Amino acid sequence: MIQKSNYILNLCAVMLLLNGVIGCKKSNEHTTNAELLTIFELSNGTESANYQEGMWWWKQLDEAFDEVNIVEIGSTDDGDPLSLIIIEKEGKTKIEPLSGRNKNIILINNGIHPGEPDGIDASMLLARNILTNDTLKELLNYNTLAIIPYYNIGGAKNRGRPSRANQEGPLEYGFRGNAQNLDLNRDFIKNDSKNAQSFVEIFHMLDPDMYVETHVSNGANYQYTMTCLPTLHQKLDAPLGDYFKSNWLDKMYKNMSKDGETMCPYVNVHETAPDSGMEAFIDGPRYSTGYAALFQTPGFITETLMLKPFKERVNATYTFLKNILVVASKETSLRSKRMEARSSLQNKKDLYLDWEINKNKFEWLQFNGYEAVYRNSEITGNSMFTYDQSNPKTMNIKYYNTAVGKEVQSVPEVFILERGYYKVKELLKLNKVEYTKLLTDSTIEVAVFCIDTFSTVNTPYEGHYQHFNTRFSTVNKKIKLNKGTWIINTNQKARRFLMEVFIPSAPDSYFNWNFFDTRLQQKEWYSTYVFEGKAAELLKSNAALKLEFDEKLKSDTAFAHNPRARLYFLYQHSDYYEPHHKTLPVYAVY
Repeated sequence: MIQKSNYILNLCAVMLLLNGVIGCKKSNEHTTNAELLTIFELSNGTESANYQEGMWWWKQLDEAFDEVNIVEIGSTDDGDPLSLIIIEKEGKTKIEPLSGRNKNIILINNGIHPGEPDGIDASMLLARNILTNDTLKELLNYNTLAIIPYYNIGGAKNRGRPSRANQEGPLEYGFRGNAQNLDLNRDFIKNDSKNAQSFVEIFHMLDPDMYVETHVSNGANYQYTMTCLPTLHQKLDAPLGDYFKSNWLDKMYKNMSKDGETMCPYVNVHETAPDSGMEAFIDGPRYSTGYAALFQTPGFITETLMLKPFKERVNATYTFLKNILVVASKETSLRSKRMEARSSLQNKKDLYLDWEINKNKFEWLQFNGYEAVYRNSEITGNSMFTYDQSNPKTMNIKYYNTAVGKEVQSVPEVFILERGYYKVKELLKLNKVEYTKLLTDSTIEVAVFCIDTFSTVNTPYEGHYQHFNTRFSTVNKKIKLNKGTWIINTNQKARRFLMEVFIPSAPDSYFNWNFFDTRLQQKEWYSTYVFEGKAAELLKSNAALKLEFDEKLKSDTAFAHNPRARLYFLYQHSDYYEPHHKTLPVYAVY
């Protein structure tokens, strides 16, 4: 490891070199790798560029090459704008026309967890090498490269060393939480952060054909430096899913092995050995690849092993990112497959909104790990699970990588959103949802979503007391809708997105993320001494209700012995009970 003082002197020298040489360099003059050394290279692979250093470096690259364009899209919770680097052969262009070009658009997102900075430095190497190597530069004939250099800017500035106890290097790194202490890798549906809101704007501007996000794992120990977490291909609409598996997954594994970076699927086990098998990770819409899949964009999450040296991890990430472009250069039908899937989606009357791994179906995976052992712990006094790295072990394990839908829902022709829910409307606009407004007050027959049961977490999760295990029913009724109510036709690009956020049982629905919790609280009530007489009159005047009430008294002992429950039952069946309680302000027309 180099001394910090020498490192600073070297960095200052390179900054002077860059200021003196790059600042006045003409775009047609040849720039060498030596003139664009990164912090990672200057430190011999022990340092990662902090936010200020990294953005300074990117600005020098922007000045040096016409192919590079830095644009600022929206803000972040930290207050700094979110920067996007666009690299394309045609030169500095506006961002809007990119999705209309006959090239694959590859979006790489770095630093969502700044304590996992491998992709931050690997992307700098990738961009520079493409621009200074004629062979690599040919990749731009087929691809437009878009890079978010630092996504979690607040976490990147919150820099230190001790926050990741399991990780080997770099010398300093950022923090997982952002300026609001949010984990941005759980924020792609709820959009609590300005970072996520700016990302959504970028995502829909680009409509990327492939999405890649860079991470470092924090789980098991094994021989690989790189593991890969792809979009579950079963969740991608036909024909995109099968195409992604056969034309991308398989080729990425082969190319990485060819380049000396054999990788395996993301090791989704913790505090246990993978000997007995492992499951693929189900990436719901709260995660980036799950969100991207709602708009027919497949993706990859890179997960380098935290116990490998930082230098090896960055090099493995660089190799992965380079091979994404290599494969994309030969897979020129990626865009057309996405458009076919988008068109196919419009004809689907039913969609799966929740998924699980099929435990009866697996592939045999040759896995290069280490012998799992148990030792006595001096700290806990118990037997401790660990790995014996002196004893590498190759084994065949079961890899369960088939996702099956476990809840299917019919797609309505129209969703209707009541007035007043402004935060939901802002998120729909952000996601380019198309809608019209009622021109006059109207009465329409709709399906009303009634919340039957749900559970809620006991402690806050990413700023929310999230609901789960939600069950609902629908009731058809005529309702009065005010002028200005949103009418949302589902025959649009956001079709799958709308189902995921509006159907209350979907794991990442707006209901489950607490956007409609006000509908769970009654606003009106009754005094027992007043309503007692009204309840008696109700039973006398409604024979069907009296029969139901009497049957419940016979069949439900707890109910029969609970005076409050008996009276409340009748209140719920009276005209006094507010119709909106435990229903959503979202309706459907099937």
